[in-house]
Amino acid sequence: MAEQPDSQIYSDAESELLRKTLEQMRQEAEEEIKRLNARLAERDFVPSSQIATATERLALQQEMLLMQQSLDAKEQALDHITQECRRLEDALEDKHLALERINKEIDRRDQSLREANAEIERLRQELLEAVRTADQRSTPAPSPPVIVRSGSGTPRWLVATTGLLVVLLSVSAVANLYLMREHASPTGSRGDTEAVAAQVEPSPAAGGAIARAEPESSEPPAEAGRPPRIHQDRLRDGTPGPAMVVLNGGSFQMGHNSLGGEDYSPARSVKVGPFMMAAHEVTFREYDRFARATGRELPSDQGWGRDMRPVVGVSWEEARDYAAWLAQQTGRGYRLPSEAEWEFAARAGTTTPFWWGQSAGSNRTVCFDCGSQWDKRSTAPVMSFPANPFGLYETAGNAMEWVADCYRARYEGAPDDGRALLAGDCSNRVARGGAFNKPAESMRAFVRAHFAPDVKLNMLGFRVARDP
Repeated sequence: MAEQPDSQIYSDAESELLRKTLEQMRQEAEEEIKRLNARLAERDFVPSSQIATATERLALQQEMLLMQQSLDAKEQALDHITQECRRLEDALEDKHLALERINKEIDRRDQSLREANAEIERLRQELLEAVRTADQRSTPAPSPPVIVRSGSGTPRWLVATTGLLVVLLSVSAVANLYLMREHASPTGSRGDTEAVAAQVEPSPAAGGAIARAEPESSEPPAEAGRPPRIHQDRLRDGTPGPAMVVLNGGSFQMGHNSLGGEDYSPARSVKVGPFMMAAHEVTFREYDRFARATGRELPSDQGWGRDMRPVVGVSWEEARDYAAWLAQQTGRGYRLPSEAEWEFAARAGTTTPFWWGQSAGSNRTVCFDCGSQWDKRSTAPVMSFPANPFGLYETAGNAMEWVADCYRARYEGAPDDGRALLAGDCSNRVARGGAFNKPAESMRAFVRAHFAPDVKLNMLGFRVARDP
């Protein structure tokens, strides 16, 4: 049975208090009536011979008249109180009946919701089976994964085989992205799904491709302006790990030149090698599985909901341990991204403060003043907003994200090859990306924040990276 709202509880309490007060008044009135009747009876039996004078008899008559009037008034009051008690009891009964009807309706809707969730889970399992089948067809032998690259002089039979492989991999990517979108917004529109599918449509240029083996990488890397390639490892129990976008790295200008001497200045050239980056922030669903498997306390969701919302309230140390657990489960090199990798992925080939332009605009993400329904209130479910050109969601806003690096102002001593700064004073670790309760300017791709590694905040989460 669903709980009563606070207003209903308060109303029932007030009604009960009034009922008890009226009952007490009724009892007092009855006692007063009995007392008056007793006194009248005593007066009635006083012999007239005992009355010395006419004055005393007149005074006695007046007193008896007043007592009779008081008795009549008390009886009227008692009748009124009795009627009011009955009315109040009838009203309480009506409220209880109405509340019972509401509770039955809530139970009915809860049952419908459970049935809908069961149907969604069944469809999800069917889709996972379809993805697994597509993966098996796309990998006919346990040979090293291949990457499709452009070339010339390719036999026609190899071109046809490669084209089929590209189509099957694209189908798998569509299915994976559809699952991610379904968990983020179960009521999402058909147009959203079609838009995701359009992102992973195979390129017509695939016909001129050749296959070349490259170790430990099963998808071509994503580049700005091209559909993202999604890779998912399996955990030991067979469930899929996080959706990882394959990035081939490159050189970019990290930071921003500022006359004020902020810690993100000066801008410097950094070259990042190939790596994979999680398509979205680690969710409560993903982190809770790790916490239960390792006997840890589940972090609070602040009353916003768990499932596909980004996990928050975890320390840098807990984020590091989650990545290590993924590595142990999959046998792959999962870790926190370096600060350089994070900014490279968040910029997605752009040079503007935000990947979509110079200003934050309206309703492009969640922050203190971003114009979304979650602003200043809570995080949003992951993938609630469009992905950047690399296929990464909410790199700006929503939850701030831990990275691997020890904090140094103005990048003092930081490597220029994309690796994390892990030496020296590590009393503070870097976090990036702004948050739902931070102003839009804090979401700019180059802005940095730093906290002690054991800090837990309701706006601070993380995403993982993986070695190729």
